[in-house]
Amino acid sequence: MALAGLLAAAVAVTPSLAGPFITKKSAGHIYVTNKKAATLYLKKKAADNTYVKRAEAPLPAVGSVAAGTAVFGPSGATTPGFIPTAFTAFATPGNASAVITFSGSATCVAAKPSIDLACPIQILVDGQATGKLNFAPATAASPAPAPIVNTVTLTTVLQKGGHVVAVQYAGAKNVIFTLKGWNLAVQAYPERPEEVPEATK
Repeated sequence: MALAGLLAAAVAVTPSLAGPFITKKSAGHIYVTNKKAATLYLKKKAADNTYVKRAEAPLPAVGSVAAGTAVFGPSGATTPGFIPTAFTAFATPGNASAVITFSGSATCVAAKPSIDLACPIQILVDGQATGKLNFAPATAASPAPAPIVNTVTLTTVLQKGGHVVAVQYAGAKNVIFTLKGWNLAVQAYPERPEEVPEATK
């Protein structure tokens, strides 16, 4: 009798387990049908509140690069002189913050090197010098030093329009500068011009 009761209980439970756990009507309230999946998930008003409109999005960044492998020097110049082809030209559609990076493999030798001696460069933006920057420290000429990669980075703000960034060896006394190869890169981030409000009537 106990075995028969157990079998009857199993038969009574099995049909409920074999059936679906969720009805079609319930699924319709939970899942998206293929027809609805082809439509937008966001209403226009919700999208406006979530995403930046194209007209208000930041302007794309502007990049410009130049590089050279020809050896510059050895130079014992004491006055500024342009490094051949070390310039790049570009334009910004609006006022822009810019990051300028110049790197190169160089040596700077002196008969009597000291902490006061170095080989400087200067970066010119639209013809205006940004100031001398020591690019490589002076070392002894013998034994011949290995070129070392040095990097200078500066930031500035550019106005709307065309621009030229160039690099000079700034010159120094009692040192000999040699540049084996170099890279110049400019990244500018234009700002969208502010809209002029319409005059109130």
